[in-house]
Amino acid sequence: MKPATMRATILGSSGGAPSATRETSCVLVREGRHALLLDLGSGVRRILAGTPSLHDIDHVDAVLTHFHFDHVCGLPFLQWLDVDVTLWAPGAWLYDTPSAEILAALRTPPISPNDITSWPLEELREGEQSLSGFTLRAGPQPHHWAPSCGLRVDDELAYVTDTAYEDSSIELARGVRHLLHEAWSTSTAPRHTESHATAADAGRVASGAGVETLTLIHIDPDLDDVAALADDARSQFAVAVVAEDGMELS
Repeated sequence: MKPATMRATILGSSGGAPSATRETSCVLVREGRHALLLDLGSGVRRILAGTPSLHDIDHVDAVLTHFHFDHVCGLPFLQWLDVDVTLWAPGAWLYDTPSAEILAALRTPPISPNDITSWPLEELREGEQSLSGFTLRAGPQPHHWAPSCGLRVDDELAYVTDTAYEDSSIELARGVRHLLHEAWSTSTAPRHTESHATAADAGRVASGAGVETLTLIHIDPDLDDVAALADDARSQFAVAVVAEDGMELS
């Protein structure tokens, strides 16, 4: 495992809709002068507000795990960033439909203020691909309302959201330093559903994968007792914390 020079900042830790303190799914990963954005939820707006700053970044690869609105609504905001952006999306892989066709409305007027179809849009595929010096691995997550994918960045970070418990997530995350995993609810909550992972599910993945730390993301915006998520996860894995927007992992 190489020395940890990568930094990850959680820009959006809510699922479904923003809450009073959380934007929807977005994580910024930086190393050197290149960066990844994992999902493009409303958390993108934090970059526009200047925290964190991209003044030292030359290129951003923005990677979508799927096309639910809480994961793509920030796409039109990217045109206000003074940086080159390449989009990656799993339309052809997961939906047998070109990603450009799925995202067309968000990239053109009247929804987008400007036509941004000139930005490169690449098809994300299963397995490993190289993005601006990062090694990204994508794995399928079929047990949601619509398929999504989990992501692994080098040996540093795995990102699993919008899925029920998946055995395959253990292999995807095996040995990484940081696992960011959905925790929509506790395992005993009445809002627990079969298409979302609980905090205990996230703990099972973290334990099986032998990660160093577990950070709980994609939290139900209506959840009152957020602290209970950590307790639920720790029933399976001791080193678990609930994400807060702005939290940085290094």
